[in-house]
Amino acid sequence: MAVHSSIQPASRVCRMGEAIRARDWAETPLGPIDQWPDRLRFALEICLRSSTASAVYWGPDLTLLYNDAFADVLGQPELRLLGLPAAEAYATLWDWLGPQFAQVIDTGEGLLVAEQRIPIVRNGILEETYWTYTLNPLVAEDGTVCGVMTQRDDVTRAVLAERRLSFQIRLADAMRGEGDPQQVKHVATALLGEYLKAPRVGYAEVDEAKGRAIVGSDWSREPGTGLAGQRVELAAFGEEALAYLRSGEVLVLSDIRHVPTERPNIVGMWEALGVRALITVPLVRDGELKALLYVHEPQPRHWRRSEAAIARDVAERTWAAVERAQAERSLRESEDHYRRTVEFNPQVTWTALPDGTLNRVASRWEEWTGTKGLGDTWTSGLHADDVMPSLEAWGRSVATGTPFDVEHRLKMRDGSLRWARSRAFPQRGEQGEIVLWYGSTEDIHERKIGEEHQRLLINELNHRVKNTLASVQAIAFQTLKGDITLGEARNRFESRLMALARAHTLLTEQNWERAGLEHVVRDATEHLAENPGRFLVAGDPLWLTPRASLALALALHELGTNAAKYGALSNETGTVSIGWRIERGSLLLDWKEHGGPPVTAPLRRGFGSRLIEKGLGSDLNGHADLIFEADGVRCTIDAALLTVRAPELG
Repeated sequence: MAVHSSIQPASRVCRMGEAIRARDWAETPLGPIDQWPDRLRFALEICLRSSTASAVYWGPDLTLLYNDAFADVLGQPELRLLGLPAAEAYATLWDWLGPQFAQVIDTGEGLLVAEQRIPIVRNGILEETYWTYTLNPLVAEDGTVCGVMTQRDDVTRAVLAERRLSFQIRLADAMRGEGDPQQVKHVATALLGEYLKAPRVGYAEVDEAKGRAIVGSDWSREPGTGLAGQRVELAAFGEEALAYLRSGEVLVLSDIRHVPTERPNIVGMWEALGVRALITVPLVRDGELKALLYVHEPQPRHWRRSEAAIARDVAERTWAAVERAQAERSLRESEDHYRRTVEFNPQVTWTALPDGTLNRVASRWEEWTGTKGLGDTWTSGLHADDVMPSLEAWGRSVATGTPFDVEHRLKMRDGSLRWARSRAFPQRGEQGEIVLWYGSTEDIHERKIGEEHQRLLINELNHRVKNTLASVQAIAFQTLKGDITLGEARNRFESRLMALARAHTLLTEQNWERAGLEHVVRDATEHLAENPGRFLVAGDPLWLTPRASLALALALHELGTNAAKYGALSNETGTVSIGWRIERGSLLLDWKEHGGPPVTAPLRRGFGSRLIEKGLGSDLNGHADLIFEADGVRCTIDAALLTVRAPELG
């Protein structure tokens, strides 16, 4: 078997390549580096040049070699696993990871593992991470598996985001319709404890006047470790932490022993309660601390920023649900009181005689509208279009004794209009006659504006989803036409969807209003060649409309895919020039391939050609020509500038 004298240095700085060349391997199972077999050297070259976290496991012991991206995952010290047998390097994981390697070695077939949970100690901190990775066999000349090569992608953010969304849905479902405030707290703390895998989560009511917090609801994983019923002096938090909480900020401590304090007994007190790490979310109302949600750990813990955020979210949702449940309980306990007060914190209270004449109106009405509101003068504070509907609704209620409930616009002192909701309920005497009406008017302007904004967002989302589904349907239909294998159809379909997705990402960054033409071009081509110098891109700055961006992205994807398979990018030296200019009210774009194999026109046109020559015409209000010149494919696009240029943002 031929051997090479050394692992050749890459053209760029490669820390792990230098570390491997510098190490003496003579006493390891791999032997001297100048005697390493070609297959190991070739696999290692691929590994070291890969931009993703990659590793090679060689020999019976699966000796570990890895690249810079893999070292970045490990953190410092990054060389601690280099040259170790896989079973030793992953000792705590080998009970489930070992069988995966064994399967690849025994079968000679690769393995794809998706979203695998892997705890990693990085820079001295244990982190919960999730990875999607491949295990591919390295086969010797005699057909036996002599090693395994892996590539992995960190999908932690996506997995945790999905978990957060699922948790928030579970929390909303669990609290929906719950009328007992204590049960609301119990449900929320239990779900948060399970989500964070924390030993203890609870709520404490704060009495600032007495300087203490009382734990009213507490969930603990182990029986007997809860704090329910206990009183904690606010001074135990320390002045600095207490001021921090009063400001409304979430207090996050990974280890209370590392917090500087002039009172060491505070640390001892917290440890006696089983606390070394904590998250504390404050509820502040009118400048006073009212309650705390806490998450406790008996050992030091590195909290993720997302974990503190989800704790705050749970606290805010729970407090809102508790306040709602308390209000609903109070209303249920006294229906008569409910009818005499305004639901959900009224802003203006008023009363009316049985005939509907207003005889008492809170002063805030005059502060709002500049009118007294007594008698029937309240209508002068309404928008002209809302006067008659409001009078008719009030007249029906007075005549029938049914509750009054109407939304209308108020004319404010400063001339602005604000939406308000007015409601009233009758108080009846012993014989059932109406003796007085109790009413309130509350400001709902933000809610109405929010509803309108939500409606617009839903309509916009519906429009985009329909357009996207139509594009996907068209891509699927055209991809599956013709005599191609299922595997080839799947690969083409996936690559076209990825091109569409990348274009969507560019548009999302600009709120789906526009995308830069140069960004569209580079995003559609940068993945086709490792050397960016193989694309010569030049043109005037231009913002494209969403439709033009998607159309050009798909067309460039088809051109690039064809160049990679058959054209200038199918060899090591070919180049592609992409240039555009604005001329006489048109966008002129030219794609030209150089240095590729000789070109001949195809006997029939595939989906890519039809997409470019026919689809672009309608999408860009112009035309596109695909020319199979002998020295390289050329595509010229002539699009109406008024159609493709996005309007300037104000």
